[in-house]
Amino acid sequence: MNAIAEPTASTPAAPRTYLREPHPSFVGSVGSEALKLRRQGMVWAMLGLALFFFAMLTAALLQAGNVKAQLEQSPSTFLFNFYDIYGTIFDTGSGIFLLIVAARLVGMEYSAGTIRVLLGRGAGRLRLLLAKLTTLGLLGLALLAGFLLLVSAAIYGVVVAWEGSFSKVSSLPSTVWNDLGIVVLIMLTSMGVCILIGAAAATLGRSLAFGIGAALAFFPIDNFGTALLRVLNLLTGWHFWQDVTAYLLGPNLNALPVLMEMDHAAHAAFATPLVTIDATHAWLVIAAWSLGLIVLTVGLTLRRDVLQ
Repeated sequence: MNAIAEPTASTPAAPRTYLREPHPSFVGSVGSEALKLRRQGMVWAMLGLALFFFAMLTAALLQAGNVKAQLEQSPSTFLFNFYDIYGTIFDTGSGIFLLIVAARLVGMEYSAGTIRVLLGRGAGRLRLLLAKLTTLGLLGLALLAGFLLLVSAAIYGVVVAWEGSFSKVSSLPSTVWNDLGIVVLIMLTSMGVCILIGAAAATLGRSLAFGIGAALAFFPIDNFGTALLRVLNLLTGWHFWQDVTAYLLGPNLNALPVLMEMDHAAHAAFATPLVTIDATHAWLVIAAWSLGLIVLTVGLTLRRDVLQ
């Protein structure tokens, strides 16, 4: 007897599912970069050294014989002098610190060869760069907040110890506190520029040593270049050499306190343009340099191949 085979129902094929490859989140990338900074002994050593110098300088300033008399005769002058001194100290110290840290954080991936591993795990070139810049920006904000806290505590303690209250300073007109806002704005600008210079130098050289060296050399060359251009002007008689200084980054940054703090005679610690400029010109030059550094860093990061 022949058996009649019944057709069996075919099982439909299971739909294909495409799983997205996992990528590190931006917040996770920032946390990873922050962890790298926390584990660098050099960062903590520089912060400790800065704290030591701050304490020594504050003690030396308060030992000066005219400081107490200045507070009694003109509290606004007393405060303006502290603005100038501490503003210059912070811009210089934080600038050196952030130039080194920024160049190190960006350049360490190239020097150690870990850049290929990070990109292979889906970090993304632009995402990795933005994570590093964000981490450096947060570090700069923490640095500024800590510095303002230390300075405020030092001034408050000294004034109360000498006068018995803080009313002599707290009752000053609003223009004094407006200048404080200008000082903080200049500090933020200086830190941002230093971060961009460090990142650009490390990206350009793809080397830790080159990045740190080039970043630290930028402002000395800028300031020395102003003096050299002045010599060329004297030798040739061409005003062109003086005009060039109006477009240098360092001198325009140095000139900001003088151009913006109009309620007192602020002083620039380093070279300024050899021609007359205004605050608008200085801000435009700084913005143009910052944009150029961003374009350079992002462009090289995206276009160049990672071969080592």
